[in-house]
Amino acid sequence: MADLACRRLAVSLVVHHWCETELYPAVETLVKSLLAARDQGALGEAALFVVYNGEAPLDFGSRSRELAGFFPFRVEVLPAQANRGYGKANNLLLESIALQAFDAALVMNPDVEVAEQALPRMLWRLSGDPSCGLVVPRLLNPESGRDVYGCKRYPSVAVLAVRQFRLLQRVPALLRLNARYEYRDRRPEWEHRGVELCSGCFMLARMRFWQDLGGFDTRYFMYFEDFDLSVRAAARGWVQVYEPGAVVRHSGGGAARKPLKHRLWFVRSAFRFFMRHGWRFWRVGKAPR
Repeated sequence: MADLACRRLAVSLVVHHWCETELYPAVETLVKSLLAARDQGALGEAALFVVYNGEAPLDFGSRSRELAGFFPFRVEVLPAQANRGYGKANNLLLESIALQAFDAALVMNPDVEVAEQALPRMLWRLSGDPSCGLVVPRLLNPESGRDVYGCKRYPSVAVLAVRQFRLLQRVPALLRLNARYEYRDRRPEWEHRGVELCSGCFMLARMRFWQDLGGFDTRYFMYFEDFDLSVRAAARGWVQVYEPGAVVRHSGGGAARKPLKHRLWFVRSAFRFFMRHGWRFWRVGKAPR
């Protein structure tokens, strides 16, 4: 990456519903962080690709022009041809730009608020360690300001159950298990190399990382595609880093608080994850395979 941390950065942002009140504020905070990275010598150029994963008609040209009105870099709005899932939509974009000489790609959700210094810190962290393939930020709840604990250890059936059913959260042993699952034994202010599982809401990775892994496993329609990616990355020798100086506010997540179909997607994806990487029924941490 020469003197710059990153010469060219691609940003993939998948939306299922075109909601200006959610999307545009996220892009505005992204712009501030990108400009800060450029001003600090961490970034050369950037390009934003908004992948529309919805079914309602959309005027792609006019939406691109709207975003170009306040996004000072290249911007395109692209169709994903109906809802194919989060991982598949991102993969379509990553595959389409494979020959465009991007150094790194950022995959982000539309429901985030990016702190100004987030991308400068993440880009410098990525460039400073050749073994580092992926960097993730510190996640905060936008309302309470509390840590969301996006990084996790390898899960067990027990810890996923306690997160889905509130009655189980009265059991002290299960609460301790969940705390370990969320790395609460490490202070959120501490950098962490070798994170086991990373949240997919804001992932910055080298293009070689995405290409080496073939992107997300598209068999996960929703949930666990990010955890599956993390396990496969570690197995191939990539180091995943949590950068606490990079702050992103995220209001999503929490399948247990969503409609029944989301819970069903969660259970189906969890089953697929355990079948591929190995079952754990109580203890969390380190993939069994």
